[in-house]
Amino acid sequence: MNMNFNFSQIALKMKASKIRELMKFASMPGVISFGGGMPDPQSFPFDDVKSIIETWDKKKAMTAMQYGPTPGYPALIDILKKRMIEKKNINMSDQELIITTGAQQAIFLMSRIFIDTDDIIIVEQPSFIGAIAAFVSNEAKLMGVPLQEDGVDVEYLEDLLKKLKSQGKKVKFFYTIPNFQNPAGVTMSLKKRKALYDISLKYDLVILEDDPYSDLYFTENFDDYVPIKSFGNDARIVYLGSFSKILCPGFRLGWMLANDAVIEKAILAKQSVDACSSSFGQVVAYDYLESDLMKNYLKKMRKIYRDKKNYMAQKIKKYFPDQVKSTNPDGGFFIYLDLPNGIGGDEVFKKAFQEKVAFVTGEPFHIDPEEGNKHIRLSYSNSSEENIDKGIKVIGRAIESLFGNRKNI
Repeated sequence: MNMNFNFSQIALKMKASKIRELMKFASMPGVISFGGGMPDPQSFPFDDVKSIIETWDKKKAMTAMQYGPTPGYPALIDILKKRMIEKKNINMSDQELIITTGAQQAIFLMSRIFIDTDDIIIVEQPSFIGAIAAFVSNEAKLMGVPLQEDGVDVEYLEDLLKKLKSQGKKVKFFYTIPNFQNPAGVTMSLKKRKALYDISLKYDLVILEDDPYSDLYFTENFDDYVPIKSFGNDARIVYLGSFSKILCPGFRLGWMLANDAVIEKAILAKQSVDACSSSFGQVVAYDYLESDLMKNYLKKMRKIYRDKKNYMAQKIKKYFPDQVKSTNPDGGFFIYLDLPNGIGGDEVFKKAFQEKVAFVTGEPFHIDPEEGNKHIRLSYSNSSEENIDKGIKVIGRAIESLFGNRKNI
């Protein structure tokens, strides 16, 4: 039966995430997938979480299983504020923090409280597909700034801001992932972080700093990954964090840190979205941080992900033609590949999937789909060494067959 529903114009413009569509293939039995940016499930701290829950008295258990306040579990907010000061060097003066249902909700809340139809949002090129979807769903007009090996091209950004200002156009905010960027894996230099802070001051530009991966660095020098927001509160910078990569994504917990006025509006927007985030997950997360279990867990996971990345990089070098260029991340989950001229990511995917290997093409991360199709993203975080070896070998064969210069592999 055909039924005509009077959907909103926003709903009619919605499109399925290409990553989610590809993940349908990846979930098929026997498929090796480098698609989703998922943590290693074999390393989830299940025993730690179980031991935490077993210590709860009846009062704490009732708190965990009841509705909570919209801004979040007060004890978790307080310990996160302390962590932001001590671990991220962020000054909390005139700042507030709320808990969100994953960092994705924080991105959506920013979109809801800042974007009017056809407002300009500037993003890195490429950028996180979840953010792009949130901005577009709120009818923003997206403009991209190229990424370089040391992060966003700040000169290009400033030139774009000057041009838009001369045309009388207002940019609502600039969205950036400075650490181990998704999908590109690159890290912004300290020089560029400071430059962005200065640009924010100079052009009265709001910066949305999305930082889910910074605790998963592979080097021992955390100073390389300090937030842009740590340079001060004079600039209008909104900082986002997440437990999804550093505890477990199933709790769906993130946080948003910004000037009091921004948080006040975000709370009002959140009330109409979900009223409150998972109380159960928040109580567990608080106990996890309070007991200092996080420190040892992160130390273990940095080594696991570093080893996985190094292993995948070795296999890419072994099995891929030299004409394929790849990033070499210092943390996080992703390696991004530039394909040889004339080869499309969708073509490589079709060939690889014939041998039950899946990944994500670059198209959904780019404003320009044609440019995006020149790339593929590989996630090493959720794969065993055995599957990395098998899968990268298959993708290498697919690229070679398209490139017309097959190696003896």
